[in-house]
Amino acid sequence: MEKIILKKRMAAFITEILFLSFAVLIGILIGRQKEAIEVSSSSFGLLNAPVREVMTPLEGEKIAYLTFDDGPSSNTEKILDILEKHHAKATFFVVGEGLTEKNRPVLERMKAEGHSIGLHAYSHVYEQLYASPESLLADYEQLFITLKEDYGIETALFRFPGGSASSYLKANRKVYLEELEKRGFSCFDWQVSGEDAVAEPTVYSIQQNIFQHVFAYDTPIILLHDGRGREVTVEALPGILERLKEEGYRFDTLEHAPEYTYRIRD
Repeated sequence: MEKIILKKRMAAFITEILFLSFAVLIGILIGRQKEAIEVSSSSFGLLNAPVREVMTPLEGEKIAYLTFDDGPSSNTEKILDILEKHHAKATFFVVGEGLTEKNRPVLERMKAEGHSIGLHAYSHVYEQLYASPESLLADYEQLFITLKEDYGIETALFRFPGGSASSYLKANRKVYLEELEKRGFSCFDWQVSGEDAVAEPTVYSIQQNIFQHVFAYDTPIILLHDGRGREVTVEALPGILERLKEEGYRFDTLEHAPEYTYRIRD
């Protein structure tokens, strides 16, 4: 009987030791994860967004937020000409490859004419950009510093390539958002897309993709592209602007808009 009791006590003791060891191991792993995030938070000290002024639309007011990704390119100046003609403002989410000396006048013109400039990515290669929270922050800091030091542009706006619902963000989506938002940055997805970066778009398809959905919103964020090879977007833009004005929309930049991200379960 005593041997049975002793065996039970030994089994309970071993179980308790294993449980404590497992708890310690979990604590170490969690501590390491927190340390990694804390290191990433303190390693990118120059990534600090300027304060922006958010303006809440009046009740019933209709504001279209036109946005263009992947520029600047030779198409951007044509788009600026069209926007100027229609007295419309837009937001341009730029990439590193477009920040060339050739495109300097384009960026300067964006600033001078009251458009907003946001961070898209320095490197648009998804596998590199989304490899880790650290790689994303390093990329965005490079883009932020280049805009600030070389062009005198500071921005609090950013848009993930592929959007915040992209499968490339995966389980890190929440961390990516938190790391940028606690530095003062505002993320913007979109409600309406011209689908001008998919397959072989036409002027008709781009316009219809927008008109099919845009009028369901008083303050739609519209996704278009001004990168290389988007000449069809340039052709489609005048018709888009004219129709939106006919429907009572005015145009503003995301500098004044509340942050908008897709609601998905992380």
